[in-house]
Amino acid sequence: MFMPISRVKTVSACIALLALAACEPVDDQAAAPAIECAINGASAFAPDCTMERAEDEGASILIVRHPDGVFRRFELGVPGEGIITADGMQPAEVVRGEGMIEVRVGADRYRLPVSE
Repeated sequence: MFMPISRVKTVSACIALLALAACEPVDDQAAAPAIECAINGASAFAPDCTMERAEDEGASILIVRHPDGVFRRFELGVPGEGIITADGMQPAEVVRGEGMIEVRVGADRYRLPVSE
């Protein structure tokens, strides 16, 4: 079974993101890397969110935390999908940019770094 080139690129970008996030889990939220996000439909991005990596029953999970304590969990490296929401009803939409992917879930958007 073949995947479209755009899906292959998205999967490759997510695998690169997984490699970037493969460091040890952080103990202190302040030490978690900051990422740009636009929360609740905000038009402008700001480096207000943080991300950390976790493992859950063999799945690679990326946790993105909002400044108000709300968080989203994403599962990385999902065959045929790349990155998906790990919980909740809203699907993740992934848009590839230069050196990053933009992940959209509902009214929230996140810019996650990737390595080429």
